[in-house]
Amino acid sequence: MQRRHAVIGLGRLAQALVPALRSAGDEVVIGRRTPADGEFTPTGAAARADWVWLTVPDDHIAATAAALTWRAGQLALHCSGATPLAALAPAPAAAGFHPLKLLAGDTGLAGAHVGIEADAAHRPELQALALRLGMQPLALPSPMPASARAAYHAAANLAASGVLAVLAEAGSLWSAAGLAGDDALPALLPLTRGALDTAQGRGLAGAVSGPIARGDAGVLARHLDALTAAGLDDDLLRALGRRQLRLAEAAGRLDVAQVTALRALLAPL
Repeated sequence: MQRRHAVIGLGRLAQALVPALRSAGDEVVIGRRTPADGEFTPTGAAARADWVWLTVPDDHIAATAAALTWRAGQLALHCSGATPLAALAPAPAAAGFHPLKLLAGDTGLAGAHVGIEADAAHRPELQALALRLGMQPLALPSPMPASARAAYHAAANLAASGVLAVLAEAGSLWSAAGLAGDDALPALLPLTRGALDTAQGRGLAGAVSGPIARGDAGVLARHLDALTAAGLDDDLLRALGRRQLRLAEAAGRLDVAQVTALRALLAPL
């Protein structure tokens, strides 16, 4: 079923959502506090739509929902992974549609999973919309408990920006080796991409590599010494190493003596 949509706010997410909805054949109007030609105020846009998307910053979702005039049959949606649907309480019905996609560079939504939180009346249509947009629907609990939402959003953030923190640490070690800092990211990113590609095909345990996966305690000890020599904290390497060790154990690649030696090296100080 095609719907008339109002998209309130025009940030990165909306700039991907609006053309995707239009390409799927749906009618879309845009609402902003200062509307451009062909746009409307938030209230004017909402009045013209069946589904109203609040693609404003998380801290503004509740206030925006409270400021709109709702009518029976309308559905309010946000695209936040962190904000509970209670923020949309003024609307007759509410749902979440959270794309698991970084939009800093590539603005397309096709191919991404999308977390859908909705009641039984709206879930099937939202899942159908996701498929029409070329996305993979992912059913979230509805209502989603606060603890579950926090864990879900933390998982998504760790898988995205968390990788950047690891690369930043790798860059510090690269510089400590006396190598040109500008070369670090171009040289290291292919390793990151290779690990992710391998994990997609073999799973996490099947993709783990390096001294921990080989049970090479001597090399790991030298890595820890290198951090100390560079004046860097070793807490991140130890924490990541303990988790890599679990993966290596799950893959059945280490014997008891290797696991014991590695655990001793990786123990928190």
